[in-house]
Amino acid sequence: MNTIRNYLDSLFLNVPKTAETQKAKKDLLSTMEDHYYELIEEGKNENEAIGTVINEFGSIDELLAELELEKKDSSEQDTEFFDAIDIKEAFDFWATVRRFAFSVSSGILLFCLALSTVVFSDNGSIIAALPIVFFFIFIALGVGLIVPAGMKYSKTFETLEDRPLTQETQKEARTQVKNYEKSFRSGLSLGIGLCILAIPSIVFFSEFLHLDTVGVSTFFGIAGIGVFLIVYTSIIYNGFKKMTKSHYFISDEDEPGPRATEETYGKNAPFINFFRRIYWPCIVVIYFLGSSITGGWSYSWLIFVIAGPIYSFVMEQGARNKNEEQ
Repeated sequence: MNTIRNYLDSLFLNVPKTAETQKAKKDLLSTMEDHYYELIEEGKNENEAIGTVINEFGSIDELLAELELEKKDSSEQDTEFFDAIDIKEAFDFWATVRRFAFSVSSGILLFCLALSTVVFSDNGSIIAALPIVFFFIFIALGVGLIVPAGMKYSKTFETLEDRPLTQETQKEARTQVKNYEKSFRSGLSLGIGLCILAIPSIVFFSEFLHLDTVGVSTFFGIAGIGVFLIVYTSIIYNGFKKMTKSHYFISDEDEPGPRATEETYGKNAPFINFFRRIYWPCIVVIYFLGSSITGGWSYSWLIFVIAGPIYSFVMEQGARNKNEEQ
């Protein structure tokens, strides 16, 4: 059902918010939901019912014509949202994401290479201290890559956080996600494959060549390359997807900013913000306090199993009440 609501929200995003359009949106949502339940009763599964309802929905332009309204163009949208994230800022953000992805994945690879070299320090040779030197060099280079890139990445997030996204930006983001999916899948598959391949390398060098040190060193080297591919492609892919998930830029999906929260929860936003901040800390306190008093450590962890669905229910109910207000 959330899919249908989100679909309508996207269609009405650039429609003037008047009592007439909000009533039309509410009536249309009710009609689509009724049709959805009819299809479910006919034996269709959830995905088939949602697809049928959306496919049978007429053009938004036809509805607006009946209401004698017009969609706002992009210039009007930018006037209403003077700080909207335009396409240029989006490409700048994605360029920053690529640099951050390369720096972080390279830093992790250097950490793996540091572990790969330090295993040679126990071979009893005269130059046994040399691997230790390389260990600290690789660690220093890795930290030098990750920390500055992370600071710049966080600063970029701060400039975009809780700002609206233009339709052009969201459309381009969806295109970028689609174009990068093949590279993401390939990088992820190859990276996981290398991490798995690194395990038998230890067995091969240890059991067949009797080179335990070389086996461990090879393991860290191959696994490091695999992790590099996984981290690099994942960060870039998620960078594209961040501009397709909401009408506002949300750096942390678990804690959207005030405007994004207002858009999702309406007048319930203050309560949602308060609930989101205190809920899990309270659950943790209750867990430790209750477990200490009752001594039921063996089963008290079930509170987290129960707390998860309750949290999801409250958040979903808040969004549903906002939709009912409209």
